[in-house]
Amino acid sequence: MPSLEFVTVDVFTRTRFKGNPLAIVTIPSDLDVPTPTLRAIAREFNLSETVFLHESSDATADVPSWTIRIFMTEAELPFAGHPTIGTACHVMSTLALGKTRAVLHCDAGSIEIEYANGVARASIPHNVHVHTESPFTGTEVETMQPRLKGAELLNIATVSPVKGMNFIYIQLPDFESLAIVECSGFKPAPILDSAWNVGFCGSVFYVLGERSTTPESAVKQSLRMRMIEGILEDSATGSAACGLAAFLAMKRGDRNVEFEMTQGVEMGRQSDIGVAVTLDRSAKAVAKIVLSGSAVTVMDGRVQYD
Repeated sequence: MPSLEFVTVDVFTRTRFKGNPLAIVTIPSDLDVPTPTLRAIAREFNLSETVFLHESSDATADVPSWTIRIFMTEAELPFAGHPTIGTACHVMSTLALGKTRAVLHCDAGSIEIEYANGVARASIPHNVHVHTESPFTGTEVETMQPRLKGAELLNIATVSPVKGMNFIYIQLPDFESLAIVECSGFKPAPILDSAWNVGFCGSVFYVLGERSTTPESAVKQSLRMRMIEGILEDSATGSAACGLAAFLAMKRGDRNVEFEMTQGVEMGRQSDIGVAVTLDRSAKAVAKIVLSGSAVTVMDGRVQYD
């Protein structure tokens, strides 16, 4: 019976059983595993995402590269943040020891990796789009989250960090409001702009924290967030973090801003996510997004399949 090696890692943390779990399954270079089998393996792990890491022939190159595919339990994703950071930490700490740079190829594009002191920094493919044709309303938020009825909603925006990944961002005034958000079972169903009406949609609730500015006009902003999709909550969502960071940077016109984001606190799985956003000269469009974080190995073994 064929089998594949796997590891699980906890991402956006240095502490086991915190952060967001990720399964990484290695596919040998001489093996072609059908997509339906990959989907079945992802469902078996039953984690928010599973990465299939294709073995590389250039792991000893100055800048090694790997191809990855990312699956949720029910769908394949073009890109996702915590699988990118988790896979980057895994390959750099085990397959490319001593290297500081690498490239991961996913459906959304090529991701340049820098790695130092246990932290992976990934230059994220992006095509940020703010949806405007049918704005999501406060009434729709209350339908999705009945316990927020009457709560102050400071801002609501629907944003795609890349095509196929969509998030409704709802700003709340304080941690008490954030704490009453729940997995209500109501999946977000925004009316997306016509050319972007495809892919996954989640809801993100956030509270802004401290903001500071350096003499060089670089901004640092902390925030805490939760990502809910129906009956599921994610303890760390890198793609949602990137979309939120890009939206907030464009909203305020911050040319250079570093976000320190905390997620998963209410689940007992605190995740620490870094996102650095650079806007172009107009300060209205994103030039670069860098996602950063750590990961720690938890399990390893083999998964058998027919």
